[in-house]
Amino acid sequence: MSNVVKAVIGVAAIVFAPMLAPALLGGMGIAATATMVGVATLGITLVGASLVGSSTGDSMASAVDTASVEGYAGAKLQTSKSNVAPVPIIYGEHKIGGNIIWQYTNASPNGNNTTNGYNRDYWAVMVICDHLIHDHLRCFIGEDELNSGSNGFWSTEYVHVRLHQAQSGTRNVQDTNLWIINNSDAGSGSNTPSLPSIVIPANTTILCIHQVFDGEETKNTAIEPIALKVQGKQIRTITNATTIASSVTYSTNPAEILLDLLGTGMDIADSDIDIASFYASKVACAAAGFTCHLALIQQANIQSIIADVLATCRGKIFHSESKWKFKIDTKSQSVVDTLTSDDVMQNTLSISMAGSSNLANKMILKYINPADEYLSAQVVKEDSNLQTYDGQVIQKTLDIKGINNATHANKLCEIALNSLRYSEDASGNRVKQTPLAITFATSVKNAHLEVGDVISLNHALLDRVRQFLILSTATDQSGVLQISAREYCETHFKNASASYLI
Repeated sequence: MSNVVKAVIGVAAIVFAPMLAPALLGGMGIAATATMVGVATLGITLVGASLVGSSTGDSMASAVDTASVEGYAGAKLQTSKSNVAPVPIIYGEHKIGGNIIWQYTNASPNGNNTTNGYNRDYWAVMVICDHLIHDHLRCFIGEDELNSGSNGFWSTEYVHVRLHQAQSGTRNVQDTNLWIINNSDAGSGSNTPSLPSIVIPANTTILCIHQVFDGEETKNTAIEPIALKVQGKQIRTITNATTIASSVTYSTNPAEILLDLLGTGMDIADSDIDIASFYASKVACAAAGFTCHLALIQQANIQSIIADVLATCRGKIFHSESKWKFKIDTKSQSVVDTLTSDDVMQNTLSISMAGSSNLANKMILKYINPADEYLSAQVVKEDSNLQTYDGQVIQKTLDIKGINNATHANKLCEIALNSLRYSEDASGNRVKQTPLAITFATSVKNAHLEVGDVISLNHALLDRVRQFLILSTATDQSGVLQISAREYCETHFKNASASYLI
């Protein structure tokens, strides 16, 4: 084991994702009648692994991003026209707007619609994400869904949209085959504008948009925002405890999304990944029904991005024995080791209980609801016994942007409440006692212990032998190992009827 700190993600800045700006904005030469809004770099700052520092603490409490689900949902659905907007990276399934990088209006009638009196054509290029997508499911204009057609386009009487993925090499917006007029390629129409030279980089997903409207406000009068429902980035999967697949496919498993973030965002080599721990967490997530659906749409550091992923599965990532490891809280974890008073250095054991600021008897968890236009929704878990015991309602709210179904949200909401307020007696029965938190120092002989391990502690300051989940470990230059842990109880993973939640 390395004698540096084995901690959860720390800080060190690196850049995440390629630049689109130079390719998209170079040499455009757009006519005065057109409006150009550019694309900047992805603008996501990653925070890499620091091998010094403190633990982030409890897996649920520390892994929940403080950004509101409401704000995230609104921003994700918004159509922007900006030269500084990040280019999204999409994991899982989403309804998402995009960023308009070029738009143009011409006044001549559109093809076969001349007799209907339409006298304006609107053309635009919208960037959806900085990668290929697994599938394009539905396309919306305002609140209405467009009809799907052949050749990857959607249409109504007034709107024609074509999806394009530059799979290899680059494509130029001047390519008329990217556009649709009257449900056919724009190359067959006479009203295509003089298109600018905008190069679309490889592995980029865009929409080419053509809308017909009436400047005299007698027919279709508005330019409506467009959103796309997609299944996002294809990533490498974890085949077994020793193998990461070389090919990519669609996955919503938190372990595989985290693996992709470490590789593409932090440039961590496969040889530095403890594949067995990632595979075990993948299996545990699948068994529990934990998935992750996360669109990186705003500037953020790697710590907050990874926190959003970890929050979907009560996970912890840490560096130990020269490898990155990933573990999630699960029921019936095996005890790794039993420690006694002899293992705890004299006068180093500190025992505490959660203060009043950490108490709750009503937990609200906010998530994204696909059934309601991918807006914010919430589940609520209240404990009437605790409310009677406390003499009041004490409410806490969790925002977890990567969850998109109520079943998943309900499980995590109840586990979070249980973990704050309940412990177990010697027989394993639930009791209204806040779980204990401990810190202590031990010798290097226990250096095999790491984050996510469950230990038993038999110590004179405890009323009985209790189990603890290790939250952080740090070894100083003298070989003394500092451990922080919280009480581990199977009842945290059970409902009031003692049935397992996961």
